[in-house]
Amino acid sequence: MQFSIQKDYLKQAVQEVMYAVSNKPAHPILSGIKLTADANGVTLTGSDSNIVIQRIIPAIADEKVVVQVYKEGSAVPGKYFSEIVKKLPSDMFIEANGDFHITVQAEDIITTMNGYNPDEYPVLPQMDKSSTVSLPGEELAEMVKQTAFAVAKTDSRPILSGVHISVQGGELSLAATNGHRLALRKAMVEAGWKNGCIVPGKTLLDLAKLLQHSNPVKMAVSENYILFQSDSLLLLSRLIEGNYPNIGNLFPKESKSVIVSNRKDLLLGVDRASLFASEWRHNTISLAVKNGSQLKIYSKSTAVGKIEEIQTIELLDGEDELEIMLDGRYLLEALKAIREEKVVLSFHGSIRPVMVQPFGDEKHLHLISPVRM
Repeated sequence: MQFSIQKDYLKQAVQEVMYAVSNKPAHPILSGIKLTADANGVTLTGSDSNIVIQRIIPAIADEKVVVQVYKEGSAVPGKYFSEIVKKLPSDMFIEANGDFHITVQAEDIITTMNGYNPDEYPVLPQMDKSSTVSLPGEELAEMVKQTAFAVAKTDSRPILSGVHISVQGGELSLAATNGHRLALRKAMVEAGWKNGCIVPGKTLLDLAKLLQHSNPVKMAVSENYILFQSDSLLLLSRLIEGNYPNIGNLFPKESKSVIVSNRKDLLLGVDRASLFASEWRHNTISLAVKNGSQLKIYSKSTAVGKIEEIQTIELLDGEDELEIMLDGRYLLEALKAIREEKVVLSFHGSIRPVMVQPFGDEKHLHLISPVRM
C-alpha cells in the first residue's frame, strides 16, 4: 500500500474514526485504525467491537486532488498513528510493507511504526438494506441533540442509557428518558422498519458530531445492529437488548393550565435560580403562576441565600394560580434543546409531569417530573 494525502483531510478523518477506538480495546488490533487505499481514495475504519466508524476520503474533493494512490492495499498502524498525524507539519506519504510496518513521511520527517495484519481486523456485520429510512444529515443530527442528553447517566438500568428509535406511519421517532424526564422528537420520513430499537446515547451523540449537513443519511436495522450511512460516512452500532418502557402512557391528556413564555427569558431565569438550588439533590426550583399574568421563578439555599424573579406570561389558558417544584437542570436542558423563540409549558397538577415544547410544534416535546419535597 502506497499513497500520498493532504494533511487536513487525513487529520479530520482520523479524528472522526477515533470516536470508535477504545483506550482499553478488547483486542490489540482494535487500538489501531485500518487504512484501505484503492482507486477511489482512502477509507479509514475504527472500532471497539460495539461500534464501527468508517470515513471515506475520496481521491478528489472540493474540486482538487487530495489523495493519490500508487499501490492499493490495507494496513493497520498502531495506536500512535493518530498522534503522529496531528503532529506532522504537512501533507504525507504513507507506505506499508509485507511485514506490517507502516512508514509515514512528511517533508524530511520519516516515521516507521509497527502495525498489525489487516486481514485480522474484524469484518463488518452484513446488513439488510432493503428497508431503510433516509433523511438529511442536519435534521438527524438536530433530532439527536434534542433527545440523547436525556438518557440515564448511570448503569443501574442499562436500557435507559439508550435512545429508542422507531418508525410508524411514516414518522421517525427518537425518545430518551432516565425515569425522571423524557425528550421526544419526531419527523416525517418515507416508510422504514416497523420494530423499534434502542441505540446507546453516546453513540448517537458521536454520530451527530460526524454528520455532514448536506448529505442524506440512510438508516437500516437488523436484530443486533443499526447502520447509519452517507456517501462518505458509515457508523455501525450494536443495539441495547431489552424492552423499552411504554412512554405512550406518560403524556397527560388534559392540562390544568398552559402558559406561553419567551424561551430565552425563561432559560436565563431558570439558569439564575439554579445557582441557588445546588445544595438540593434535585437542584430544586419553584415555578408559580401568579395573578394570571406572571410567572415567579424561585429557589433558595441555606448557605447562599435565595432568588426570586417575576416574568411576564405572554399567554395563559386555564388556572391562573399554581405552583410546582422541578429539577432546574432538567428544565434548563429542555429549554436549551428548543430553538424556537417561544415555549409552551403545560401543567397537569403539582404531582404530574410538566410538558415543555416549542410554540406551534407538536413533534418536539419534553416531560419533567415534579420534585416532591
